[in-house]
Amino acid sequence: MEWTSGREPAEGGGGPLVAASPVLHSPAVAATATALVDLGAAGEVLEVPPSLRDVGELARHLGVPVAAVATTSVLATRQDKHLLVIASAAHPLFLPALAAVLCEPELLRDADVDVLHRTGSVLGSTSPLALLEPLPTFVDIALAPHQDIWVPAGHPHAVFRTRYDELLRLTGGHPVEIG
Repeated sequence: MEWTSGREPAEGGGGPLVAASPVLHSPAVAATATALVDLGAAGEVLEVPPSLRDVGELARHLGVPVAAVATTSVLATRQDKHLLVIASAAHPLFLPALAAVLCEPELLRDADVDVLHRTGSVLGSTSPLALLEPLPTFVDIALAPHQDIWVPAGHPHAVFRTRYDELLRLTGGHPVEIG
């Protein structure tokens, strides 16, 4: 599969979207692409090959370290408050440690249907932009050292490139030490 931008991501990523792609036409991806434009972001949504099986393969394909790839999780507190966490893929999200940092007694992962209802994206590909429900967002400081970071764009085969400072601005996120 070729990149929708017509150039390899290692050359800087980004480029025009290809209208024929069903991935890029999914509602969550389209909303993410629109939000990137509306918010004046530098990056664009890119489609990645469906043959990539894990974050390591995705990072190799993008030409970046695993630590520069972000993952997203929707979490719930005991009081049924929900939040979005954007973390570096280099380390797993350890909920007890994150709960302590956020002064919460406990954090739980939201169920697939709840993630879809709150974000418009399926579990594991949640875009932090154009959420269906506003969620407090926390962004892993481990992503900060990377010039470019790659973030899920609302579909398992779509990502967008951004910078840490821009991601904080786009999401209204709070920097947090996750692990």
